[in-house]
Amino acid sequence: MPCNTDRFNDVIALQEGIVYSLPMDPIVTPRLRLVPATVDLVRLEITNLNEFFRHLGVEPIPDWPSENLASVLPFFLEQLGNDPSLVGWLAWYWILDAPSGNQLVGGGGFKGAPFNGVVEAGYETRVSCRRRGYATEAVGSQVAWALRHPDVKLVIAETRTDNKGSIGLLGKLEFVQIGPGSEVGLLRFERNSLDEA
Repeated sequence: MPCNTDRFNDVIALQEGIVYSLPMDPIVTPRLRLVPATVDLVRLEITNLNEFFRHLGVEPIPDWPSENLASVLPFFLEQLGNDPSLVGWLAWYWILDAPSGNQLVGGGGFKGAPFNGVVEAGYETRVSCRRRGYATEAVGSQVAWALRHPDVKLVIAETRTDNKGSIGLLGKLEFVQIGPGSEVGLLRFERNSLDEA
């Protein structure tokens, strides 16, 4: 199904009649609830996965966190512990609220607070949940959230040159490829306006 990115520009976080105030509360999309990582959630994610899943209200899964995510969790814990205002500028958990049980389908966010008007997006969808549009929906909403912030003028993202899915996702979200990334084998993309999608 083609992505209608217009909906990402007007995300009003509504769920069951509750209006959430951003940036601390979840972002709610047509299918997902995006929950920002807090120091408590990250601590549980590192030390007690069953409690982590319970706090998120999702079914336990064997493939969380991924190897990539597990390697940065100590950094997230340290950053959020030192500066709670970073909630929203690091990780978000993507939750599919379904009648059969809520599922953690992926995660994404940014590599820190805005610096000189720039944030860098990162994301990962669980292997079993790929090719269903969850990343497009979640990343699109997170990018729109960031670009509404007065300190953000540009969102960048990097992906491997052989990652066709990620390259396609960034294209759907109106990111523009601007050249090589920060390391060999990476491409850099950027987006600087809500009006583009």
